[in-house]
Amino acid sequence: MNSRKYLVLMAVAISIITPSAMGLLQGNHCWQMIPVFVSASILMLVAGLGQLKLIISTPWLFPASIGLGLIGATTSAILFYLYPIFTFPVPTGRYAVGTISIDLVDKSRIELCDPTTTNANRELVVRVWYPAIANNNSPKTPYIEDPRLIPSGLFSHLRLVKTHAIPAAPIATTATPYPIIIYTPSWGGSKTDNTFQTQELASQGYVVIGLEHACSVPMAIYPSGRVIRSNLAADYTSSDAAMAKFLTVARSQLDLRTQDVRFILDRLPELNATHQLLTGKLNLSKIGIFGPSFGGAVAAQACSLDARLKAGLNMDGLMFSSSAQTGATQPFLFMNSDYPRPTTAELRSTNGKKRRAQQTDEWGFQQRERWFQQHGGYNLTLLGAAHMNFADSPLKSRFGNGGGKISPERAMQIINQYTVAFFDRHLKQIDSSLLTPKSTSPFPEVIFQNFRL
Repeated sequence: MNSRKYLVLMAVAISIITPSAMGLLQGNHCWQMIPVFVSASILMLVAGLGQLKLIISTPWLFPASIGLGLIGATTSAILFYLYPIFTFPVPTGRYAVGTISIDLVDKSRIELCDPTTTNANRELVVRVWYPAIANNNSPKTPYIEDPRLIPSGLFSHLRLVKTHAIPAAPIATTATPYPIIIYTPSWGGSKTDNTFQTQELASQGYVVIGLEHACSVPMAIYPSGRVIRSNLAADYTSSDAAMAKFLTVARSQLDLRTQDVRFILDRLPELNATHQLLTGKLNLSKIGIFGPSFGGAVAAQACSLDARLKAGLNMDGLMFSSSAQTGATQPFLFMNSDYPRPTTAELRSTNGKKRRAQQTDEWGFQQRERWFQQHGGYNLTLLGAAHMNFADSPLKSRFGNGGGKISPERAMQIINQYTVAFFDRHLKQIDSSLLTPKSTSPFPEVIFQNFRL
């Protein structure tokens, strides 16, 4: 191999490694870069040794080296595609988005989920998103702020993801006081799991309060350094006994999380009176709630128990306890993934695991039908969507992300538009054609029904 070919190898190595090296210098190092770094390093080594005449030239060395470089670059590109450093949809409302965290202690309850302390009170660190004054030069809040919460392995790249929210930005005052919406996450979820939705609502003129329920989230971290860990099981299909155990735990969790919601409702007047940022900015008579999966069950149960909540949204969640039987009188919207209703024959199947899984789907249909008959409401089915399309999850990976055939961005656009339209109607008295009983949805992926009595 002549010197010109060795120079070509060096140029190829530099060209494929430069973008990754620039990201590395900016602190944006991640595991997806490994193949391109390895291949480029080998190319540089071959080129350097060749120039120094320390390796024997062979006819296949040059094309093999070029091929290695292309394989490394292609492999890294594929890995970045499968596990992207993604960006959230840009909020479409008139406001910029600000965010803060607030630590709240419920002195009326003892924390039963912390084995490291005794007689410690229940404590919630909530995330608040709110309409803010725009400042394009302000840094944006990381998706995962605490390094201890950054997952290892394939999802370690999430530490590089930024949101559109500005930390502690000045709150906009053009339309205060703002309606409040409480967000309660899924079975083992965190307060930031629906950032695509909470940011959009804040940009549209809502103060959104995201809860994180200790004893359910894998790691609840407090300003004092206190940490509560949990690993709730979600097995309900392996046996009838597992199903019974799950239902017992689910009812207990429902009660705990509903108490958390009502505690937040109790503290809102104090925040509106004394909090440095929020004083006088909260409309205490206009409060809604929403959640995905089990968070949707909590939203339904909280509405059934507390009239301070004026509207609720359940996104692809089953229901338990009293709300499953009697519903709630507040305006309520159900969003559903695209799954077929089980037949009677399937429900009677001798395959116990299949029967138990399908039984939960049947509960969902029966609960909604009973709710609509008693109280009216809204029902939306998103065609092509799976359960995890109602959270941020499909953005994190294009492989095994729990999403359906619909693109994550398209699903988020539709979910956000109907979420805003629903809360606008029932918390701001702003009508929307999206909710009109006889209107045709502008989205072909949507089947929408208005059962308002």
